[in-house]
Amino acid sequence: PSSSPPPSFTRKKKREEQDKAENPWQWKSYSTEDLKRTVFESTDSAIRSARSIHENSSTHIQTLQDLIPTVKSQYKSYEESFFKKVKDELMSAREHPAIAGGVAVATGLLLMRGTRRFLFRHTLGRLQSEEALYNKAERNVKKLNLSVDLMKKESKKLLERAAFAKTDMKRGHTEVM
Repeated sequence: PSSSPPPSFTRKKKREEQDKAENPWQWKSYSTEDLKRTVFESTDSAIRSARSIHENSSTHIQTLQDLIPTVKSQYKSYEESFFKKVKDELMSAREHPAIAGGVAVATGLLLMRGTRRFLFRHTLGRLQSEEALYNKAERNVKKLNLSVDLMKKESKKLLERAAFAKTDMKRGHTEVM
């Protein structure tokens, strides 16, 4: 593939250059007219797009303004029903203080971490099968064996470092003497 422009393009370009050379004032007036027309068209286009944006935004705002009263009324109805329910429950608790106290104590106990853990272990733990308990114990044994092996390796390295430090100290002591 060649990088030269197509013949029609080069002919057009040569014709424009000849026109410029023969009538420079005509070429300048053509450019100014073209420039004026381009500026006018672009400003007209910008004004049209601004008007369409304004019209679209005003319709969206209008639909939003129409929607606000319905949302507001729904919010008020939900708010009223919520506070009515809370008020009724407080009146019920006031009429039956023993039940309200029991519910408060039970809720307090369930919110504490220790009692919650105790209840889960003694209820859900009893519901597990023997096989599941055995598998859980095996996993725990494997974890413990792994941690013991790691501790042994670490203590072995520490003992080696201590022995190396001891010999280093002896060597330093003999050099000082």
